Amino acid sequence: MEFRPLRLEDQAWIRRCRDTQVHPFTALSFPSLFSWRRTYGFTVAGDTDFFVIRSVSDGGFYCPCGDTEKCLAFLDRLEAPAKVLYLTERQAELLEGRGWTIGHRDDLSEYIVSTAAEALREGHISKSFRDKCRHFKKQYSYTVVPPGPEQKQAMRDMLTMLHMDPREEVMGDLNVLSTEIEYGDAMGMQSYLLQTDGGGNALFIGYENSPDMFTMTMVKHDPTLPPETTAVCVHELALKLDGKYATMNLEEDLGLEGLRRAKELYSPVFRLEVYEAIKR
Repeated sequence: MEFRPLRLEDQAWIRRCRDTQVHPFTALSFPSLFSWRRTYGFTVAGDTDFFVIRSVSDGGFYCPCGDTEKCLAFLDRLEAPAKVLYLTERQAELLEGRGWTIGHRDDLSEYIVSTAAEALREGHISKSFRDKCRHFKKQYSYTVVPPGPEQKQAMRDMLTMLHMDPREEVMGDLNVLSTEIEYGDAMGMQSYLLQTDGGGNALFIGYENSPDMFTMTMVKHDPTLPPETTAVCVHELALKLDGKYATMNLEEDLGLEGLRRAKELYSPVFRLEVYEAIKR
């Protein structure tokens, strides 16, 4: 099979082959794959009814999506050593019986929260989250709007400001966010701008991962706003989504302790557990 760079024109093909009941992870969705394609060195191969992603950064393949027999045939053809990521527990068990070694990837498992709880309407949410939202609302007067031409310019201005931070991980996030802003409409993404009366801006963006789950991909705010701005953006997105999506996917913690604590702030109702398989 010949792998090539992922293109925007591949969107219909990727969406058609990916059954979210079988492949629920956000990492296998087209908006995620396209937005992170340069960061992780993604290439794609396949046929009309299945696809597989190869990742230079991860040193292996992502779980093939589409026709079951073709996906298994591709995996059976791989020669050791080979690695496949983003398997469900059931998929991992099937490969274990075909000579693969299975491992759990805690760092890549995705945090799922209740939309109603994040909207502070019903369900359990941490006291810390409530306090952050209440404190911010007392301190700032703000509005949340979908981006028109004026707001999109404000987003670009904020990105320019944030690009002054030289840290490599920040730059990676901003390059992805730039892609999401540029191609978000074409990929069916939803974005919002939180604007305070004092001129502070925060941007949050995401997309439908499945009919009952929405993925929040990114939150960025300018340095004039406090850290609790992120929690407020999660809350405001939940208010927009409540009644439309039962859950929100806040993605993985990458094994970073600080990010793990931040994700747990939102009282996840469960995690989508990620497994990997290695052919030795």
